[in-house]
Amino acid sequence: MNSQFQNHREDSLQMYFYRKGFQLSNVVLDSAASDTTIRALAALMFESGRYDVVVPLERNFKRTLSYDIIPDTLSQSQVREICTNFNTDALMVLERFSTKAMADYSAEKFLDGNSGNVYSYNATLDLKYDAFFRIYKPGRNTLVKEIALSDTIYWESADYTLEGLFSKLPSVKQALINAGIKVALDVDSKLSPTWIPEKRGYFLFKSKDDQGKKFMNENNYKEAGQYWTEMAQSTNKKIRSKAEYNLALINELNGDIDKAIEFGLKSFYSFYRFQTQTYLKKLEARKLALQKTD
Repeated sequence: MNSQFQNHREDSLQMYFYRKGFQLSNVVLDSAASDTTIRALAALMFESGRYDVVVPLERNFKRTLSYDIIPDTLSQSQVREICTNFNTDALMVLERFSTKAMADYSAEKFLDGNSGNVYSYNATLDLKYDAFFRIYKPGRNTLVKEIALSDTIYWESADYTLEGLFSKLPSVKQALINAGIKVALDVDSKLSPTWIPEKRGYFLFKSKDDQGKKFMNENNYKEAGQYWTEMAQSTNKKIRSKAEYNLALINELNGDIDKAIEFGLKSFYSFYRFQTQTYLKKLEARKLALQKTD
């Protein structure tokens, strides 16, 4: 942020729009909205379980550029120094952030047979946001990724009283904060892992009272793994192959894709099943997808 940003008071900002008849389009640079973006994004990325996040107390670069100009990339020494100071593997910088509030208001008079002249009021508030992020890592090629975002949030209200009309709209300040949160959500959706429903099956060794099934129903993966490890010692290739397949599943559930592939291959070579071949392809696809996000 530069000196163009202010932490606008909610009531003063709202009054400014009212005095303009709630019919104007202005760029509003609010430091609280910008800071909300950073803090909300940090919380979202941490909650994803994939990232540990550090948000410095002193986090603003001193820059004299206008808000609409994207700064030059940070130098190798800057990236290295910041990552070393905060003991991080990477650095994310919100290089540009701006919001434009577009308000519109109209009133329509019509005749009611019982009440006489009646007014109908309509108002809209559009909040356009633009944000630009860079992700850096220490090394020769420090710039890893750039993320540009631009979108508009829209609110609309209609009522027969002005009080009712504006009670249904957020204040301009609230709209700015909402834009900051929306930016954080948009960026997080590009960086954090998401849950994708997948169906998996495993082999039973008994038609009734199967121990592996019992442990899996209890979400007791450790005991299930121990049970199937014992079964994998069988000299019967079919039994051993089934146990190894199940151990591949356990390792996938525990997040160890390499170990899952290892047991999948053991199962494949112990006794061929098309099911095992298909599962190995799914595991390889998962591994490739994870590598792309690193």
